[in-house]
Amino acid sequence: MSGPIRLPRPRLLTDDQLTRICETGMEILARHGLMVMHAPALEAAGRAGLRVQGDRVFPERSDIGAFLAEERAGGRPAPTEAGEKTDLTLNISGYASHILDLDTDELLPCTEPLLIESCKLIDSLAAESVVGGAPGYPTEVHHLLQPLLKYKIQAQHCRHGGEPVDHMWPPTLPYVMEMAEALGHPIRSLPVYVVSPLAIGAESLESVMSAAHKLERVSASNMPSVGATTPIRIGHALALGLAEVAGAAMVLRAITGLPVGWSVWSMAFDMRGMSLALGAPEQRLFMWASEELNAFCRGREPGIPWGWGSMYTEAKTPGVQAAAEKMAGAMVYALLGARDLDGGGELKNIFSPEQLVIDCEIRDYVARLTAGVNGDCDPETCFAEIVAGIGHGFMGVDSTLDSYRDVYWFPRLFERRPVAAWIEAKGPDLRARAKSIAREFIAKYDYALADDISKEVNRIYADATKHLAVWPDDRRMA
Repeated sequence: MSGPIRLPRPRLLTDDQLTRICETGMEILARHGLMVMHAPALEAAGRAGLRVQGDRVFPERSDIGAFLAEERAGGRPAPTEAGEKTDLTLNISGYASHILDLDTDELLPCTEPLLIESCKLIDSLAAESVVGGAPGYPTEVHHLLQPLLKYKIQAQHCRHGGEPVDHMWPPTLPYVMEMAEALGHPIRSLPVYVVSPLAIGAESLESVMSAAHKLERVSASNMPSVGATTPIRIGHALALGLAEVAGAAMVLRAITGLPVGWSVWSMAFDMRGMSLALGAPEQRLFMWASEELNAFCRGREPGIPWGWGSMYTEAKTPGVQAAAEKMAGAMVYALLGARDLDGGGELKNIFSPEQLVIDCEIRDYVARLTAGVNGDCDPETCFAEIVAGIGHGFMGVDSTLDSYRDVYWFPRLFERRPVAAWIEAKGPDLRARAKSIAREFIAKYDYALADDISKEVNRIYADATKHLAVWPDDRRMA
């Protein structure tokens, strides 16, 4: 095969535009500063030599310029896929709030039993390059226990479930870190989230400061909504985003002394629905432009935009919209060279077992397309094949029998039969077939976490319930 096929990546922004975005971002940060919503971090920033006024940090413009020049000289590599990986991996997002019931099509809040059932399907598809854990957080327990119970569920029911979850709440972090250690995936890096416009959230700052002695690095990231928490023009939105994450990175480096990773992102926002629109065409464009800015700030060529948007959709049920948006996202990212696709089985904050089966089919379609073709032509072999097929056709020729599975992808779900055969079969419903396939995979489930590790996970969770389940709801972090 000639693949994986990678199309030339056109530029959205010119170097002149990117230069102006960077200069504007520096000016925004120097003039307006960055709000630090955590008093100990604000005090630490002042002790580290940053200029603090009220609840804001104001880096000097010369320091901002030096910081960006250092980042550019550092040359962090582009986000590309490792090795010569040819298959496409389908990743499960972990942020669904609801699950679409496989039998009734009823939309149900995520609960432990439903998440376990979902994990069984996800794990049974592991051999088909599906990677991930529990698709959402269990809602029936105290909010501080939700990340930990999610971690417990996926660790005990998914072979890829040992990767740490987003802990969300500072009181929960020590238990998540302890569970991660027990599962062999120690947490050595934590994110700090920027709240647009120009503020650093208290919870993530508190988590980083409490665990800094165990960390090797931290990161700063944002999810600004274009037209809602940023100006509507993408250049202006990127300038604000750069001011936010570069400022956060400077603060974090000063107060922790750790290496800090950061990237600028801009998210599509639906002005009518008042929510993020990760399946919109603008989302792909905004992420594309964001990656160009990240590359420019580091003196490299743009790579593949990290994650966001590859197979996300705004649809709430499987159907026309979900298929169109997911195929569009998967195709764009795969043709850019991505080998990992995000959003498997996810609708708009909804996990659907049926949709996961459909997404595997979409992923396999895209994988076959990007695999290319084998154009070799040996004269003697070609002549022999033609002689063998003349008068009889080529379906019975040895080379066809030997190679047809290498040339053609045969879908498990999509329909290709002639109309007459389809009518004779009474036109099977593809959604019903997808549900049937999901049930078949769930029935194959056979994973079990090692008993000693599972007991340790249970012990950590039981210990957490004694302390976190009694935490007053009115003491949620600001």
